[in-house]
Amino acid sequence: MARNILITGGNSGIGKVMAQTLAAQGDHVVIASRDLARSQAVAADIQAAHPGAHIEAMALDLARVDDIDRFAQELLGRMPIIDVLILNAGLYTQPTRSLDNGLEAMIGIMHFGHFRLTQRLLDAVKTADAGRIIVTASMVHRFGRIREKTFKNPRGHRLAVQAYAQAKLANILFTRELARRLADTAVTANCFHPGAVATGIWAEAPRLLQPMINRVLITPEQGADTGIWLASADDARARSGEYFIKRKVAPTATAASDMENAQWLWDYSVEYCHRSGTPEPGRVE
Repeated sequence: MARNILITGGNSGIGKVMAQTLAAQGDHVVIASRDLARSQAVAADIQAAHPGAHIEAMALDLARVDDIDRFAQELLGRMPIIDVLILNAGLYTQPTRSLDNGLEAMIGIMHFGHFRLTQRLLDAVKTADAGRIIVTASMVHRFGRIREKTFKNPRGHRLAVQAYAQAKLANILFTRELARRLADTAVTANCFHPGAVATGIWAEAPRLLQPMINRVLITPEQGADTGIWLASADDARARSGEYFIKRKVAPTATAASDMENAQWLWDYSVEYCHRSGTPEPGRVE
């Protein structure tokens, strides 16, 4: 039976591979990114390669609360039930910089943008028989610390990788807290480390690091494998709230298991959303 799947950042890298694989197996896939033209081109390529596929592209700017709300309303008009929500969009900026809303870009998009989107779409995921929420995290979270003072102060990070690590740590804490709050529902939430994937996300890394990065990069197909498995396999639903590497539950840094910090970050994110826009109808208390 075809499922409804949304993938953020689905027009390149592992998002593109996940979109192609899931659409090819018969799921209805929507890829969402800021660059609509590029997403439409990717959707057209997938459709050409798999004539029976049902894939669409939609515009979404995770840096803007108003655009997230617009997108959610439009998507729910087309897709009132969401079986799988894949929060995959990511970025690495060198140097760190601010969004128009004042947030440091990496945590602003990868955590706060995805948090807002999840709140807007959560009721649709709950409506599914066995909803899944999947977050692309990273083992780089081990170098991160949640520091409120840096959320709106990019210069608070001595190195850009610290901001990236903080955002990825936030992804894992969000996943764990979301799973806890959804424990009495049919929805599961998991996150995974795709590996160091050869995608454009590393384009802004320091030039001196590029040769070292290139030596350890894996293909997008390899990086997408665990995400596809989490979206599809029955076994993947058994360990909600966990962090996976190569289809196996993996240990995290101690900070990524700090549920008191996870709850603090959740409450802070809810309050930020309240200040930035209208209340979330699907909010999990």
